[in-house]
Amino acid sequence: MGATVAEFMAAEAEKDKLAIVNQKVESLNAISSLISELGPYIDGEASMEDCQKGLEFLLLVLQNVDPGKLSRHDLSALVTYLTNRVSQAGEVQIYRAGLSEIAKCLTTIAKMPKFIKSSAPDIALAVFRLPDNKQSLNDFPHSTRLSLLQLLQCLLELYPTALKTSMGSAFINGMASMAAVERNPSCILVIFKIYRQLGTSWDIDPDEAETMFSSFFRYFPITTTKSATPLNPEEDLKCGLLNCLTSNEGFASFVFPALFQKLDSESVRADVKIDVFDAMLECIRNYTNVSEFSTTIWDTLKWEVWNGENDDFINRSIENIAAVASQLSRQSSNIKDDNDKLAKYVNHITQECITIFTDDTKKRMILPCARILSKIASTSPHAFALTFKNTLPTLFTLWHRLDTIGDRARLVASLNIILETRSNISKSENAHVVSGTTVMDEGFDGFRGSLVEIYFEEDFDGFRESLVELYFGAMSGSSDLDLQIATTKGLTLLATIRNNSVNRPFLNSFEQGTIIEKLNETAFDMKVAEELRTLAVTSLSTLSVQYPDNFINITLPNFVGRLPDQLKPEDDDGSDFPRIVGLLDSLVDIACKSTCQRELDAPDSDSKLHLKFRLFTALQSELVTRFTQHASKNAAQKSYQMAILAAIYRGLQVFDDALANDKTMGELSSNAENTIDPYAFIAIALFKRVIGLFQHETGNLKGSWFVGISEADKGGYFDDSVVALVGTIGTYILRSNTTSHENNFLLKANAENPTEPSRVWTLFNFGAHTRADLGVCQQDLRSGPFNKCSANILSTALIAGIRKEDAGWLGLAAHETAKSMLLNAISVENNCSRPARVSMLQMLQLLVNKFGADKKSFEDGKLLHDVMLQLVKEAISKPDPEAYQIYQALAYFAAAAVAAYEPCSTALIDAMMQGVSDPKRGRKIAQSFAILLAPSNIMNGSNFCTLRPLRFGRLYSTSVNQLIALWRSNENSRIKENCLIALVGILRYMPAKILQDNAAQILPIALAGTDVPDKATKDAGMNIMIVLMPENPSLIEEHLDSIINRMTDRTHNTYDSPSDATVEARSKALDVLGMLPTLVENGLLLKRKNAVLKELGIALDDCSREVRMRADRCKMIWFNL
Repeated sequence: MGATVAEFMAAEAEKDKLAIVNQKVESLNAISSLISELGPYIDGEASMEDCQKGLEFLLLVLQNVDPGKLSRHDLSALVTYLTNRVSQAGEVQIYRAGLSEIAKCLTTIAKMPKFIKSSAPDIALAVFRLPDNKQSLNDFPHSTRLSLLQLLQCLLELYPTALKTSMGSAFINGMASMAAVERNPSCILVIFKIYRQLGTSWDIDPDEAETMFSSFFRYFPITTTKSATPLNPEEDLKCGLLNCLTSNEGFASFVFPALFQKLDSESVRADVKIDVFDAMLECIRNYTNVSEFSTTIWDTLKWEVWNGENDDFINRSIENIAAVASQLSRQSSNIKDDNDKLAKYVNHITQECITIFTDDTKKRMILPCARILSKIASTSPHAFALTFKNTLPTLFTLWHRLDTIGDRARLVASLNIILETRSNISKSENAHVVSGTTVMDEGFDGFRGSLVEIYFEEDFDGFRESLVELYFGAMSGSSDLDLQIATTKGLTLLATIRNNSVNRPFLNSFEQGTIIEKLNETAFDMKVAEELRTLAVTSLSTLSVQYPDNFINITLPNFVGRLPDQLKPEDDDGSDFPRIVGLLDSLVDIACKSTCQRELDAPDSDSKLHLKFRLFTALQSELVTRFTQHASKNAAQKSYQMAILAAIYRGLQVFDDALANDKTMGELSSNAENTIDPYAFIAIALFKRVIGLFQHETGNLKGSWFVGISEADKGGYFDDSVVALVGTIGTYILRSNTTSHENNFLLKANAENPTEPSRVWTLFNFGAHTRADLGVCQQDLRSGPFNKCSANILSTALIAGIRKEDAGWLGLAAHETAKSMLLNAISVENNCSRPARVSMLQMLQLLVNKFGADKKSFEDGKLLHDVMLQLVKEAISKPDPEAYQIYQALAYFAAAAVAAYEPCSTALIDAMMQGVSDPKRGRKIAQSFAILLAPSNIMNGSNFCTLRPLRFGRLYSTSVNQLIALWRSNENSRIKENCLIALVGILRYMPAKILQDNAAQILPIALAGTDVPDKATKDAGMNIMIVLMPENPSLIEEHLDSIINRMTDRTHNTYDSPSDATVEARSKALDVLGMLPTLVENGLLLKRKNAVLKELGIALDDCSREVRMRADRCKMIWFNL
């Protein structure tokens, strides 16, 4: 057995130690024999290192042995032995070694079933002997002190009665001695936990409370150095100290004076002051004896509110004052007893505030008083009733005495603050709607049951007539903006108040209607201040979600009634257009910024949509009707049509955000039927209005039916921009969060009618569904007509909104359709508009990128890109218009392939590269390189396309390097320019990191690009320079003369020598020149200063105001060198 101990003492590796411990645990019969074997190592002349290691062996054995194997007698003897070592650690040198292990041994034994409870006080007394020699205790490592504190914590948790009975105040005094020298955060945290347990579980007397408070409050406020031991969030020191403060209300008589003293200190830091406010708030919330200090708290904090300038201090002071009322409310038993503690507190405060209200010398304190009263009133019905009962009569009397507009505006603003509390109670989160009935939870800020709720509502009802008289009088009595704003806010608050106990509004229907009419009038009046008009719209939105019937019956008809059926000829100059746009924007803000909160009085029994959609649906239905039955009757009404469609589109976006922010929608949507798309009716109605069913009159398809853009009642066909916006709305609806696979109106229609042509082609035209061959015919746009081609804008929009996984429900073959779109796009016979042709190319991109059109072979075994490459080969013999369209299609195809990292992208880009060297057509081909990385409104992540980040690096390593080599090696100036146009076209959309990583290679290209006679290339070249310059000053110095010369060539714009750059390019050139002094040494710039200033002087005479402004700024920078 001795050999076992010796082996452990000699062992170094942890696994060897553990093996020896396990061997000892298996053979252990009595703990006394182990102590005997350890004797030479832990007593007498043993070294400190051997002693600690020997005690470590004992600890490991105790932690691993079965407690049942140990006798109560042996354990008691071991406890006595270890306790003696602890108590004499200050005097016996060898006992100081392994003190941490001893503490852990005692902690382990204390948790054993056979531990004798009466030993707990002896252990605690032994530990408390250590602080008698403070220097000795401080010399121990913090890990040792931590083990001792954890031992005390364990004893207190397991044997509180034994410690209390045997030690009493001695335990508290001992803890105070231990804490007196402690500075380590980990140890302090354990001390806080011990004090918290003492405070919550021991019945401490005032002397003990003072001892404990003095011990832990010395750490307030908590500050830790960077070297302090990091703590987990749940063990935060501030939280631990707060737990001490709030653990026992006996600390109250010490806490509040101490906190007040810190607040009164002139040298207290802002962060410390916030800690004081927060600590006071927690104490108020936890002490039941707070009434003893309520007046003192008010007298101390009121000055922070009345005279304070720091918003954090003011807000926290108000919160503390209100917390006292909340705590007293919980103790209040009689809501009509004026001697109640709460009543005394609230009455005292309201009397002081009333004095402020009526004192002309303290006007600046009126609004702070209103904030205090509002916060107090929000704490409970009793506090609410007391506040209003004491305050409102005085305010009503005061209102009639005031003779200045400023004083009246201030009083209304103050009353608004107080009224806001009553309004918030009506729409509290605790008030929930069930079948149109509001139910108020009893737990709302002190609500104790329906009788209390009814009492406070009836009490407030007594002020209704006075409130109505005051606000309605203020509404009509002045044109002062401040008073109008305050009155509008107050009227809105009055209208939102409800008596939830009887489920009715505070105001009657006539009063509500009058308020809404006034708000409507203000919102319509373009002459009133913008601030007031915006407030009116916001107020209408607030009221509409609470009272949807008023919106549908009053607000919506009033607004829509001011919209013309069509713009009048005299309005063609646009004079009335801003008013129309303003009305439409206001309607969207009112109906869509929030979800509806209450059901209609008489909801449509056929509607399956949730009540949250009531306002949105009513507005969108009206806008759709306005478009389909009025604005769309004349094709010349394009601007009006676009305005209505833009309002529909914005309404969708704004309402989607409102749904996302509505916390209840997730729960509701999970329980609701998911087969109804709440937005589908919008898209279908708009599609049906702008398209029609036609027959081909000529060509191979003569007599075949097709869907095309329809004519308005007069004036011709709908403009492509109108059609495009209709398509954008359709795309948005398909990808909205409200649209799922189950309720997707496109996929659902296709699934329910599998024998009919896909709705991608019929576009929901009723007659088109019965034409079996329409799907094939609709894809052939090579011969037009133009309105059929424009209808493809809508088809592309539908495909854009579909997710990849739903491809099988589209009702089309991706590769066949992509081939058709490719051939359509290069046709010169279809007489289509530019937007229509772009839609064909965009559909090609979607089918390639999203639905893998290049992955499936045609009957001849070829893939889609083979068809594209064959067309490129044939382009040599084609006329210029057709050849250019082939290369345009190639660029769109390549962009889709590059974004998805398709294997065919290399071959497609190689075909583009070859075209750059074409001396005749190379310029337009080079310009098409910008398409490769350009952001797209169709091929993007929002439309579920694949945009791989690696495409940038791959394109740089292949195309960019190849183009640079061609640019450097070719002697033909036109081909060199083509290379620069292609290079800059790609680089302009490269991430900044790639540009910076290759700055030395790219900067000369960007510089040379500014000389190219191509606007887009000049602009992009300078943009690239602006990105590169800040991170590459040495490179800028290397090319300094080239930069200055090229930029001044752009800015030099005189009658005799006009610039080759646009206004935008000249402005950017000046930005580049202005950056040089921040990047280049002054010595280099001073040599060139005069020449640059001369050119800047010429730029100061530029015909563009923007250029002159930037030239002036740039000249000042150079002048100050």
